[in-house]
Amino acid sequence: MDDPAKATRAADRARIAALDAEIHELQQRIHALQTEQESCQQRLDTYKYPVLTLPNEITTEIFMHFLPPYPTCPPLRGLDSPTTLTHICRKWREIALTSPRLWRAFRTVYTANRAEQTRTVQTWLERSGSCPLSIQMGVSDANCFLALLLHRERWQHVDLELASEDVALFEGPMPLLETLSLGVDDDEYTHPATTVDDFPRLRAVTLGIADHGNWLPISQLTSLTFENVERAKYYLPLLQNAVNLVRLHLIDCGTDVPPGSSVKLARLEMLLMVDFYSDGSTNKLFETFTLPALRTLHMSAALLGQDPEGLLTPFIARSGCKLQEILVTGSHGFSQEYFRAVFPAIPSISFERQCIWYTEEKRELRRGFEPY
Repeated sequence: MDDPAKATRAADRARIAALDAEIHELQQRIHALQTEQESCQQRLDTYKYPVLTLPNEITTEIFMHFLPPYPTCPPLRGLDSPTTLTHICRKWREIALTSPRLWRAFRTVYTANRAEQTRTVQTWLERSGSCPLSIQMGVSDANCFLALLLHRERWQHVDLELASEDVALFEGPMPLLETLSLGVDDDEYTHPATTVDDFPRLRAVTLGIADHGNWLPISQLTSLTFENVERAKYYLPLLQNAVNLVRLHLIDCGTDVPPGSSVKLARLEMLLMVDFYSDGSTNKLFETFTLPALRTLHMSAALLGQDPEGLLTPFIARSGCKLQEILVTGSHGFSQEYFRAVFPAIPSISFERQCIWYTEEKRELRRGFEPY
């Protein structure tokens, strides 16, 4: 009688021999595939993609077109950030990190991890080298603002939301600063110790609290925007000194003019008044202004009252201006034919349902980043 265990051992030996043969065959196949893979890789390694053969200067210019035009600020992170360019390949990363212009503009957003954002801002400031800077900073901690202040001599276009206790830090020479938008979380703050010499090139300013202007060189500005200044008595005194203004924007500002107020802006060419909360005293505001160089008037329908002719005709006559354009936004009860009949000498009279001042396309202009 045959031994079953002996038969099993014989079968296992035979199977092992078969497996050895199969493994050997597979190893040979793997070796052949690896050889083919190495050959393909060698051919690929010798190939240079045309875009990687471009001079670094040309690649940098292509990178610049990936970003929005300066001084518009891309985000610190995300697909629209220049950090995206550092994730493509090693060469692109090297080029991006050594191209200061890619890092000269940025905007911050609110984040719970403020320490990390401050480190990121410091990294961008280092990468930007000696380039002038365009910055939009929402409410942030003092450390982030202090990091920015170390580079204030390179500030060119700055939009800041500050805590009231940080306003006093806003001092020192800013020789390149051209446009400034400033918001503060409280109107109780200490004015910074600044002089006119600190802002030799400042021309466009946006303010949320009129008192901010007391320490700025108002007389040299060509563009000035007030936003959400509730009382006219706060912004009218500043306008007395704004002798070089070409553009004036009053956005959601009060129209309660103090008795006897008078403002003449001899060079003003464009007046924008967007006010959805008029108290009916708009006529007093127009009675206050004398604008002999005015060419464009953009206003919300709420400011027109019931008698646009009675509101604007005396103002135009007193100013002696030659208006070229009136743009009215929002709901109103007047037809375009009425306006053309009342103001036949004005070439362009148009109406918009929505104020373009608040659309995304005009956001940078609204922030004062397009001085006249």
